[in-house]
Amino acid sequence: MEAWTLEMSVADLFVDFTVISVLLLVATLLRRYVTFFQRFLIPNSLIAGFLGLFLGAQVLDWVPFDADRMGAWVYHLLALTFICVGLYRTSNEHSRGAINLGFMQVAVMLIQGIIGLSIALLTAITLVPDLNPATGILLPLGYAMGPGIAYAIGQSWASFGFEGGGSVGLTVAAIGFLIAYFFGMILVNRAVGSDATRSAIPEYVRTGLRGVDDSIEGARLTFSGAAVEPLSVHLALVGGIYLLTWLVTMGLGELLLIGGLEKEIPVLWSFHFIIANLLAIFTRKVVLRGKRGEWIDDGMVHRVTGTFADYLIAASIMGISLAFAWRFVIPLLLICALGAWLTFLFVRWSCWKLFSLHRFERFIGMFAQMTGTIASGLALLRVTDPEYRSPVAQELVLSSGMAMGFGFPLLILINMPFTMFDGSLYGFSFLLALMAGYLIVLLTAWAIYWKRSSAVSTD
Repeated sequence: MEAWTLEMSVADLFVDFTVISVLLLVATLLRRYVTFFQRFLIPNSLIAGFLGLFLGAQVLDWVPFDADRMGAWVYHLLALTFICVGLYRTSNEHSRGAINLGFMQVAVMLIQGIIGLSIALLTAITLVPDLNPATGILLPLGYAMGPGIAYAIGQSWASFGFEGGGSVGLTVAAIGFLIAYFFGMILVNRAVGSDATRSAIPEYVRTGLRGVDDSIEGARLTFSGAAVEPLSVHLALVGGIYLLTWLVTMGLGELLLIGGLEKEIPVLWSFHFIIANLLAIFTRKVVLRGKRGEWIDDGMVHRVTGTFADYLIAASIMGISLAFAWRFVIPLLLICALGAWLTFLFVRWSCWKLFSLHRFERFIGMFAQMTGTIASGLALLRVTDPEYRSPVAQELVLSSGMAMGFGFPLLILINMPFTMFDGSLYGFSFLLALMAGYLIVLLTAWAIYWKRSSAVSTD
């Protein structure tokens, strides 16, 4: 059943919430006291997710939760996270470094898509006929775009015959997280040395627990507690925008149905997070513009975003179908391994070609981000740049917005084999050619920009 139609009882909702919450608490203790997790900076949400996967019905069957419901959590939390992102105050200033990293992100997405689809097509034609070639398309979704998008789009393909697409997307994303942190930390240790790395990481970063001296203010109280809790108002705003998102998506679905385009409805629902983001941006810049929106506190929005992201990542790991992943384990591992290796080579070459300063910082941040999430990139960047004194952290954040714009055509293209070619091999081959063509156009535009901006001598 699709995530947007899956029904949960109130009991299911609270059981799932408490299970994920307890796992996050246990993961927090493990990060605090287990050296292994500290050495590789494994996030608590990732620890909680794998702990839940191990304790759940697919392995030990000690913890009560349903993988399909975890997928629904991922689907809805994705939209809520994008609403929060749309509520941020944003700057229109983009440095040359951020623009170059934005081009790099989209190029990596296309390279991952090309190599993933090529391997999946070849495998489906020769060795494993029942492997859906769309498995390869999930590589850039799981690696570069994150588990939420990988699940939402992969799940929408179930109506086209790709059963388990959402779970495959979560599996790819989980492998990407492991590569980002484990292989990423190996690269950092090799570059600066294990002893230097350990001494550079602040204690609170390693253990995940801030002491009294390390604590910082996370948000401002923009409402009087005698009237209403400020967090409640911010959550209410997010909830109101999500309700509007749901109504708009339902309305668009009705229009597609009237127009005889019912096949496009699952694709529409898989993009509901983009509708959510656009409505949040509209709310922030138009409805709550100027003094009307002074009560929105960026610190509070960041805290809410981080909370949603923690639950999303934990649920994404717990929603993996081990049986489906094991069935196609060899092609899946081949796609993920080769995709990670080419990502490593391209990002390293690009950073050393484009920049004269902060090469390794840009490389490790971008590599971790393009196999994990932006949080992964910032976490590993902090090892070599503990105080974020370089401009790289800001560049990673700004470049992500640019990459979202340039990468949107890819999200449209990847549905073509299903919506236009009924999932035929010819349709996937046509998509492969389109991605290659888009990559050539993007690299050409990037080369022109780089020459005009003289990025090598200024960044």
